[in-house]
Amino acid sequence: MTSSKPEEFETVSFVETLSRKELEAHLEATRAKLASNLDALEDKMDVPKQLDKATRRLRRKVQTMKQDAPLALAGIVAGAVVAVGITAYLMVKISTPKK
Repeated sequence: MTSSKPEEFETVSFVETLSRKELEAHLEATRAKLASNLDALEDKMDVPKQLDKATRRLRRKVQTMKQDAPLALAGIVAGAVVAVGITAYLMVKISTPKK
């Protein structure tokens, strides 16, 4: 006679071997792990919070570079200023009608 249960339900799971106290402890641990995972997921999905973290990391890196390699930081800033200037110039040039 064949059982109507799927095969995975026919084997004894470790949960079935636990005492009531062990089962309650297992359930509590599982709930705690689920809560922790949900908190971590919520943290990762919170875009403003992630932007704040990224901003803090960038500020720390800039402060470290400012102390350790001020000339390199100055070069990066100068390059960024030149790039922004060229981009602005080209945007104005492209959007200005020719006569």
